[in-house]
Amino acid sequence: MELIERTFQGYFGLLIPLLLGFFLIVSVKRNRFNLFISVLLGQFNKAQFKIAQNNLDEQEMTIMFWSSIFLQGLCLQTILSSFHINPFWIYLILIGLIFLKSAAIKGSRKIFQKEALFEGYYTSFFLMVIHIGWITFPLTLTNILYLNSPFNNSIQNIYIFFLIVVLAYLIYRLFYLVTEAAKENISYLQIFFYLCTLEILPLVVISYYFFKY
Repeated sequence: MELIERTFQGYFGLLIPLLLGFFLIVSVKRNRFNLFISVLLGQFNKAQFKIAQNNLDEQEMTIMFWSSIFLQGLCLQTILSSFHINPFWIYLILIGLIFLKSAAIKGSRKIFQKEALFEGYYTSFFLMVIHIGWITFPLTLTNILYLNSPFNNSIQNIYIFFLIVVLAYLIYRLFYLVTEAAKENISYLQIFFYLCTLEILPLVVISYYFFKY
């Protein structure tokens, strides 16, 4: 089996940082359980969303945010391993895209002059980054353990399931953003351009890549 033939160093080279990211999240859960719950349920419960929004500057929130970005980078690294891409570029591009999205939301706050609305958008984006990082954990673990094994067909089924979960989550968030914008009397044309640029386009790119893969 090719899995057995993988080197000891190569196996643990990704497994150890993956577990490190996982334990960072667990440590936040242990020390700030209520904050962890507010992050977990924030996209689905307005009271928990407000708690998360009021605590974005907390150290534990920063830990969860960056550890989740790290988990996403690890996931991309395992998925793209066959292309032999330097991991540095994977993490750099990922962080750059997240930074650009964050800057676009903050810039839109000034353009539309809807402070409360875009503060909520930013919180939603912040939580989305964390949630997607958490969702990638089982997929990354599976890739590390079985990517070069005879179970590749099963792994592709896992990719499809992962894609469905992420798309369902992003579509739900998209619906939430549209309804919140409508409540603020923002024109549907403005909503359309904003969502096409910053919400729908990433969905299309993600879908295209996974179905092509």
